[in-house]
Amino acid sequence: MERLDLLEEAAAGLYEVLTDPELGGCDPGLPDGRAALIAGDGIRSADVRAAVADAVRHAGARRAVLVLALLGHGFVPGRSSALHLMTEESVEDVRTGSVGVGELLTEAADDPRVPGVVALVDTCHAGGAVPAVHELTGGTRNGRTRLAVLMASAVTQPATGLSFTRGLADLIARGPDGTDGPVLHVGDAAQALDGTLPGQDVTTFVYDGSGPARAPVWIARNPRARRAPGALCGRLALDELAAALRAVDPGLPVPDPSGDGAELAAARKDLLARPGGPDRARAVAVLDALAVAARTVVFLRSWLDADLTTARMRHALHTLLAAEGRLPSGDRLRTDVDIVDELVFNHPSGDDDWKPGLTKFVALLGRACGRPPDAPELHAWGARGGATAELNAAVAYAARRVRDQRLALVVSLHAALADDWPEELDAWLLRDGEMLHHERFPCPGADRTGAEYAIEEAVAWAEDHRAVLDLPLERVDVALPAGLLLDWRPEEAGVAALLGIRYEVRLHWSRRLTPDAVLRSIERVVGERWDVLSDPLDEDRRAPVDWLGRDDVAEAQVLRAKLRTGRYRRGLGLLHHPGADAHLLDMLLAYTPVLLWPHDGAGSDPGCAEDGHRCLDRKWWAMPAALAYAYRDRWADREADDDLADLRAVWDDPDWLRFCGAFRNGPPPARRDDTAPEGMP
Repeated sequence: MERLDLLEEAAAGLYEVLTDPELGGCDPGLPDGRAALIAGDGIRSADVRAAVADAVRHAGARRAVLVLALLGHGFVPGRSSALHLMTEESVEDVRTGSVGVGELLTEAADDPRVPGVVALVDTCHAGGAVPAVHELTGGTRNGRTRLAVLMASAVTQPATGLSFTRGLADLIARGPDGTDGPVLHVGDAAQALDGTLPGQDVTTFVYDGSGPARAPVWIARNPRARRAPGALCGRLALDELAAALRAVDPGLPVPDPSGDGAELAAARKDLLARPGGPDRARAVAVLDALAVAARTVVFLRSWLDADLTTARMRHALHTLLAAEGRLPSGDRLRTDVDIVDELVFNHPSGDDDWKPGLTKFVALLGRACGRPPDAPELHAWGARGGATAELNAAVAYAARRVRDQRLALVVSLHAALADDWPEELDAWLLRDGEMLHHERFPCPGADRTGAEYAIEEAVAWAEDHRAVLDLPLERVDVALPAGLLLDWRPEEAGVAALLGIRYEVRLHWSRRLTPDAVLRSIERVVGERWDVLSDPLDEDRRAPVDWLGRDDVAEAQVLRAKLRTGRYRRGLGLLHHPGADAHLLDMLLAYTPVLLWPHDGAGSDPGCAEDGHRCLDRKWWAMPAALAYAYRDRWADREADDDLADLRAVWDDPDWLRFCGAFRNGPPPARRDDTAPEGMP
């Protein structure tokens, strides 16, 4: 049979969306840490049967629905309508050496420990995957089983180009048009894909013999699902509550947490009237936590009012999670409901409950919105949740974190001529964005070694002041011309320890400090880009970055025309390393405050580049600090987000743009700190 060149790519795309916790919600289906995506040459029929048998056992042990996707060549022998999946040793129309799909699905669905099976089949004659119904209605489970099959084509039809798999992956990622239901069933998928695959009629088969089940098995969550107006709880809370109630009694309804909380109170009273046990205790705890989440959302909206913004919430959350060295699950943290949901129902294993994390977030957010730490409303909220002690600790924690973020060191090589190494560099020490001290440091030589020596001198100078001020220094901002941005990684400078290990290093474009008339004329346009860059991910769950390939930047005049006419209104990213083309970086940075590109060692396709850096979509909320963590993980040979660690970034945030404006207008004289000892500038 002809080689299916798109097979592995299509399989990987489907695997990605199925294992996305916010979409397919699947965990890898094989035990012992083995890959659950099996693709490539040399796969034999025995390998397929063994892998599926292992997956069935693994799903059964976890009482989990099994999602099984079978992609490749298939045939129906003779006049039979039973589909056979082909493997390495298969010959068309010869049953030996192939895998009977219907039998495979029957065995999976008939396992008494597996609550359901979802099968996705993309082969020619895929409609033949339907198992014999009498095998389902009888068998070990006597018909009390659940099986849903979505097939790429009818029994008599071919399937070409893995178009079904690729279309299904796209459908799961974006959600079906015109529906806001919470999940995607096989019927929804068939309807959405109908007519989009020429020569293929997408078909379905659903058998549901499980009476206690509350709803049909589903393929994925619907990213277009809208939360009910006024809803106060998120998906994690509602999923956890449904599972907890189901463990007590499959017939228990899930109460509506909106409104005055009467349904939650009634559900709690009903639970307490039932016999005790771990399932009841868990359900009561989930109800109580859900009530806390709902009250917290109402409290934040009333206490913070117009000061409650997406940017402040995301900054408070990033401050909290970054200090704990973790990132949130998924990229759904767009609203107050989402964030509170995450903190209440996804707290670290080291915390007994939601109290440490949620109280810290509320305290940090209150600080960011200018509310006093002793506000009676704040402490009344903590007392009602039984978290007075945790809130007191959180208030002190927030005070320390705010204090910790007050100092920053800015180092600039803007004195470099024609993108060469400078003879000296400038350094500023900032507190709360306001300049405290300025100093120039000579470079022993106009080369990298000289610049790195001068940076170490600037850091030592800043640390002397830090010790006097009794404030920690955690960040170093380095401004470079385009040529040095391409040639140097300042976070890797340092003799005893890398600069990026000791501090969070952010890169900036130094020409903003000394712009010509053309750059000055579009400064406002560049600053306004942050209205888009500061927003959550767009409706397609992608970071607000326009990615440019080699063809997009091949003609400088064409590219400049697109930039001048506003073709690109977001951040910009290159899908390839620009080599030594500093002119290209200068052109792009003139029009955007954020520019990303793969580092030189990553080649032209660092993993996820051609797909628009999905790694960046997942971490956009935590940028640019997420880059620093990715670099550190790679240096320490820890498990890292390698695709993210392959990126370089210029990040000219609003604070940097304001600093550049103040610099050009004449930096104020260095202030003398009252606590500085005599003789210290």
